[in-house]
Amino acid sequence: MKFVWRTCIVLSLTGCGAVQTDLPNDSIVSTTLCADTYLLAMPDLEPRLKALSWQSRSSLSRTDTHLQTLPQVDEDPERLLRWKGATIISSAGIEGDINLIWGEDFDTVWKNFAVLSNTLNVVDPSLALQAKLDALPQPATTPRLLYLDRSGATAGTGTFIDAVFRAVGAKNIITTAGWHSPDTENLIGLHPDVIVTSFMGSNYTSVNDKAVRHTALAEKISTTPKINIHGGLWPCAGPGLVKAASQLSQELAKL
Repeated sequence: MKFVWRTCIVLSLTGCGAVQTDLPNDSIVSTTLCADTYLLAMPDLEPRLKALSWQSRSSLSRTDTHLQTLPQVDEDPERLLRWKGATIISSAGIEGDINLIWGEDFDTVWKNFAVLSNTLNVVDPSLALQAKLDALPQPATTPRLLYLDRSGATAGTGTFIDAVFRAVGAKNIITTAGWHSPDTENLIGLHPDVIVTSFMGSNYTSVNDKAVRHTALAEKISTTPKINIHGGLWPCAGPGLVKAASQLSQELAKL
């Protein structure tokens, strides 16, 4: 009896004891926030979604309220056994039935949508999203932008932040490629026209929050024109980049 009880505990923890035996054969499960963003941008898939990532109810997620009732899963192989039979969508090197590629540009978004639409047999939204991107107005003069998150990290060329800047006709003031955590003094010495922020809310509090804890840097942010983009629009190079570009373009037009 003790053996059976302990076995059930193990099975319960791993999800092995709760295999979904009644899943339709077209069921879909997402294991990451990045994968969530792609699937939620394809309306035809909504009836087939059976679970979203463990972050789908967090403040970082842009999941509609009615979908936040879906079960949550992560990439743990044993727990995913519960969803045996569903198509598992993963990203960032996590094993799944469909593994989204990681990239730093809009081409990454179009490629991932092509794979999803072809494999899951639904309409590819890429053309519509590209049309929205191409329709964004370009400014008469090129604004110089600086991206900062709460920790004081920034994004240089070759990042999806930079791709969004270029899409709206702006110039990234950080010309070094990749993601960086520059010295605070160097950040203070920069003179952008606009600072673009993300992840600045209290839910992202950390001891490394230079953007709010360093007085001089916080003052620079407060005295420079600022546009905040919700971090949930760009946890990765996903469809939210198009909405981020649209919001950024609208806000720049107001300045």
